[in-house]
Amino acid sequence: MLDLDFHFLRPWWLIFIPYALWLHTRLRRAYSATLQWQGAIAPKLLEHLTVAGRGRKPIRPYQLMTLLTVLMSLGVAGPTWNREITPFTQDEAPLVIAIELTPSMLGTDQQPTRLERARHKVHDLLKRRRGTRTAVIGYAGSAHQLLPFTDDTELLEIYLEALHPNLMPRPGDAPTQALALAERLLAGESVAGTVLFLTDGIDRSAADVFAGFAERTGDQVILLAFGGPDGGEIATEGLDLSSLPMSDRLAPPVDLVGLEAVATAAGGSLLEATLDEDDVAALSRRIRTHLVDTIDSDEALAWHDAGYPLVWAVAFCMLFWFRRGWTVQWRV
Repeated sequence: MLDLDFHFLRPWWLIFIPYALWLHTRLRRAYSATLQWQGAIAPKLLEHLTVAGRGRKPIRPYQLMTLLTVLMSLGVAGPTWNREITPFTQDEAPLVIAIELTPSMLGTDQQPTRLERARHKVHDLLKRRRGTRTAVIGYAGSAHQLLPFTDDTELLEIYLEALHPNLMPRPGDAPTQALALAERLLAGESVAGTVLFLTDGIDRSAADVFAGFAERTGDQVILLAFGGPDGGEIATEGLDLSSLPMSDRLAPPVDLVGLEAVATAAGGSLLEATLDEDDVAALSRRIRTHLVDTIDSDEALAWHDAGYPLVWAVAFCMLFWFRRGWTVQWRV
């Protein structure tokens, strides 16, 4: 949640509020028969000499005048608690999706495979972010930009369907190279972005690199983990694993320990892939929240003046001034 920095842009206008309250007290005393005679007649006797009106007492003009003065003072003072997002700022933060394309992502412990499940998650996330800027990186032993920033959801879907470990020119697992490439992509963006890793594990030795990324940039890192606690067989369709020992033909369990260490070092968060869309909803919220948080802390941006809606409250109160007999209802 955001920490609200509530203050007024023009606080000197608030001086009219104590003046309005003081004037309200003076007018109430001036037009109240009870208050006028308090000092001259004993309170018990005054109670019996005062004729009280029946029914609900109407609003008096001086009361409405006090309310109008308070509302107008608050509105002109300019209450604010967040920064003004300029028309040139994207409504959604830029997102770089880094997908691990190692053979272990073809593990069948999450049906049909970990990689296929990752595709589904990206598809659901793109539906929530339709029309926003997204780039895609694939990595194994090396990292490669598969698609630059684009808001074309259909184009993104086409590239996602073609992702497969056999596209990677070098075997291995190099998430730090993917992070460096994502940093270069986000360096050209005008607002804070997010790097989303879809992976089944990152060795905790990479934590220092992710920590450095967090120190240098204002971008956040989110890790979405795939795979089960026991691992599973690798779907060999499109892969030649015959030269590998039998132990390397099995997808290892998801490395939550390493992922947690990396996420903590980067000041980011770790989510586990779920069967429903709870993980996608959480991703969407965190991407948007990070953008708002960053904008709110940007000293170069102006504060949003939230006093304008009070104009409607003042206009509504002014309608009471046209009631019949209003000018003779000052006396209590």
